[in-house]
Amino acid sequence: MANVGILGAGFMGEMHSTVYSQLPDVKIVGIADIRGEKAKSLARKFKTIPYFDPEQILKKPDIQIVDVCLPTFLHKEYVIKAAENKKDVICEKPIALTVEDANEMIKVCKENNVKFMVAQVIRFWPEYKFLKDAYDSKRYGDLKLISMRRLSPLPTWGWENWLLSQEKSGGALVDLHIHDTDFLLYLLGEKPKKIFSKIVKNYNNDANVLTTFTFGNGIVAHADGEWDFPPSFPFEMSYIAKFEKGTIEFNSRNTPTVVAYGANGNVERPTFEKIKVEGIEGNIEDMGGYFYELRYFIDHVIHNKPFQVVTPEDARDSLYVVLKEKESAEKGQEIIL
Repeated sequence: MANVGILGAGFMGEMHSTVYSQLPDVKIVGIADIRGEKAKSLARKFKTIPYFDPEQILKKPDIQIVDVCLPTFLHKEYVIKAAENKKDVICEKPIALTVEDANEMIKVCKENNVKFMVAQVIRFWPEYKFLKDAYDSKRYGDLKLISMRRLSPLPTWGWENWLLSQEKSGGALVDLHIHDTDFLLYLLGEKPKKIFSKIVKNYNNDANVLTTFTFGNGIVAHADGEWDFPPSFPFEMSYIAKFEKGTIEFNSRNTPTVVAYGANGNVERPTFEKIKVEGIEGNIEDMGGYFYELRYFIDHVIHNKPFQVVTPEDARDSLYVVLKEKESAEKGQEIIL
């Protein structure tokens, strides 16, 4: 049995708590949030103890794992504190706001011999896993071109609107768009060679990000991340991947979500289990990716196995690349990595 303490009772804290409640080898020992009513409400829902100070979770001797679901600008502080208290750590993405902070977090976790994983959830999302499997197996031959899109209503559900603070979240670039940048690095197994990015600001942050990546193997990728749509605008994540012998299209709004078109005329419509979650305020209603991600993390902690799907260094590298996208946009020119 893995005893978990959760820092943060917002959208991600509730999502992670919901997943843990369905894992038979996990016990939620406490949930901490400086917002007392939030902590009490979520703790009541999951029959655990509320804490109003994260330090109380960090000091509890019966807690093996600390799950950091706090705003990004607090990630470094609490990952390091958890590691220094000899707790294994899972931290919501992005790892941090600067590469220097990310490196320090990784260093402290290694020095304290604790496991550390960053929740780059798209690597675990079934529709994206389908694409990764197709790419690795060369089922449709070599990949030539991929276009990815992630569109969201304005994220006003965060504590004190922290998501809309450039200094606290990094804007859509670091909080939203990083999902697709990270997946591209995972899919192709390398950083891009060249980046050209445009960023359109809105609500005083980087709200719209459009980037073209050129990889060393000749693959061209385009990723579009935007989060300033009206509240009624439905969230969308999607991709179109063109291979030598077929095209795979995914759109979270469609049913089925994925269609694979073979060059020989065959059409495949794979299905994926949807684990619905009700009553959580945010832009995702399917718990699937979060479930597989946290199941993976818990399994690897319990059995003391090294992380392979995502390492802390992977998360740091994805942050490095999105910050290079920002540099490209600010300079108005292509960046060579």
